Amino acid sequence: MKLLSYIRLIRPVNLFIILFTLYAVRFLFIFPIAGFQYAALPVNEITYALFSLSFVLVAAGGYIINDYYDIEIDRINKPAKVIISNTVSPSAAWKTYWTLNILALLLGFWSAYKAGAYLFGFLFLFYVLALWCYSYRLKSTLLYGNIIVALCLALVPLAGIYIQSGGGALSLSISTIHYYAWGVSFFAFLSSLIREIVKDMEDVEGDSAAGCKTMPIVIGTKRTKVVVQLLVVLMIIMIGVFQWFLLTINAKPDSIYCAVFIQVPCLIIIWKIKRASSTKDYKRVSGWLKLIMVTGISYFFVFALEIWIIVQLFKSFTK
Repeated sequence: MKLLSYIRLIRPVNLFIILFTLYAVRFLFIFPIAGFQYAALPVNEITYALFSLSFVLVAAGGYIINDYYDIEIDRINKPAKVIISNTVSPSAAWKTYWTLNILALLLGFWSAYKAGAYLFGFLFLFYVLALWCYSYRLKSTLLYGNIIVALCLALVPLAGIYIQSGGGALSLSISTIHYYAWGVSFFAFLSSLIREIVKDMEDVEGDSAAGCKTMPIVIGTKRTKVVVQLLVVLMIIMIGVFQWFLLTINAKPDSIYCAVFIQVPCLIIIWKIKRASSTKDYKRVSGWLKLIMVTGISYFFVFALEIWIIVQLFKSFTK
């Protein structure tokens, strides 16, 4: 029973999405490009596994410290889901938090050293400090907390791409790699920011009782809905710019994928957020946003397939 409580505490689905993102970046983006150039991957499997595990551990710690400081708020917003103080003691949660962070830092610095990218070790230190600041103080402020969480999630694909694109092994495609890296990172940032604002609308009752100054409390739910809708429109436009780029290189399947699996759900979200009026409604919108984050990362399946087709055509012409 207690083990199950710890598993629920660290949000295994969210941790899986982080891991999925990092390995989608490796096997569906960097690996196809490296294969196309007959180049070896700059970072070996063990090093990248430790690097990815560091992200998972620091994120798990972040979820624990968030719940640790939110016990009273969660008793109002989601009383049935309160774990710390019910099935896991605050002291045990605190010890688990520090254990996970220490392991994350050790593995993060070690994997960064083995990859020859020493500064990436400090990225995990940034995560530990940022997530603690978010949980302790910034979560209750207007936008600062939302931006911190969105930034932390945006850095995941960016770090995964950059740590593997060094060393000159992929120099022929380095500009393309960086273009995709920043595009994916901005998509992750924007979708995460929107979801965090929607979650604030979902938790407005408990946050208000605790004296928080989140967007729906400061400017009201109606105006916050407008902000969310405008941000979703911005995301649709951003994807549209990416589609224009795809069409210039005759990548029509990629453009169709973006329209069906990202832009159409975005339109659904605009409609749903307009009609939302209860905690359940906002929770459903949050679920749709999480789905968009997954389908956005899953675009790399299409990318990998197209690279594979190009390689096969190239081989057939050179026989």
